[in-house]
Amino acid sequence: MMNDGDREILDHFIRTREKTIELARRTPEELLTRTAEGEGGPLNRLFLHIATGVDWWMRNVMRDGCGDIPSYGRDKEGILQALAASRDRLMSFFDDGSGERMGEMFSRVEEDGSTSEWAGRDRVLYLTDHEVHHRGKIVLALRQWGFNDIPFLPY
Repeated sequence: MMNDGDREILDHFIRTREKTIELARRTPEELLTRTAEGEGGPLNRLFLHIATGVDWWMRNVMRDGCGDIPSYGRDKEGILQALAASRDRLMSFFDDGSGERMGEMFSRVEEDGSTSEWAGRDRVLYLTDHEVHHRGKIVLALRQWGFNDIPFLPY
């Protein structure tokens, strides 16, 4: 049975992702192709980076068996599809009822040959933090461009 702490970590990931999906829904299509000053690419790439970052970790570190990182369109519909699919991929892996995978150790060989190891719960927290970081960059760009229909983001 999943413990209360792990349940809250997964619930936090879901709440965070739902806010990101809502932000993507509200973002005008024409702003998705704009690049904020200091950024390396447009907003659509930032949104897709959030989604495919989850896919990358699930494939390469958690080895969830769901195959390669899917290719998503860069339009709003593709972004929404990517955010929902990667959310579902992570949740189907970690929220299996037992909670065992939240405590399971996952490893990765780094470029320098060293091995890094993390518990599943650590990676879910990391992916949530990663999402909040990039969502903040998106919100900052939108506000600088005068777009104010930002959903309430309490965390």
